[in-house]
Amino acid sequence: MPESPHILLVDDEVLAIMALEQGLVEEGFRVTTAFNGKMALERWRGGRFDAVVTDLRMPVMAGDELIRNLRGEAPDLPVVVVSGYATPDLAERLKASFQAPIQVMSKPVRVEEIMGTLRTMLPAHS
Repeated sequence: MPESPHILLVDDEVLAIMALEQGLVEEGFRVTTAFNGKMALERWRGGRFDAVVTDLRMPVMAGDELIRNLRGEAPDLPVVVVSGYATPDLAERLKASFQAPIQVMSKPVRVEEIMGTLRTMLPAHS
């Protein structure tokens, strides 16, 4: 049986990260959390992840800088950006800056939406 996908979940909002983590775990994903981009990079270097779900605006290191660092090491890493500041213009800028697979979602977001997006991005794990 294949191992469950391992998701790196990054958000500075504790309640948001807890709710998403619980929902993803209940659906069979393995989840490691981080509360800013710097912490996420530390977690990344200590593990193996199939995808990243990250906020954009965070202290210490913002989501776009985190994505740039991670994609430097893993160019095809699936990334889901979940932000309260997600606009169609921002989504287009992020998609122009970072090659696919990247998806931008606006907060508040339902766990089901993120799971569906992750399953699309991780077809080998469906």
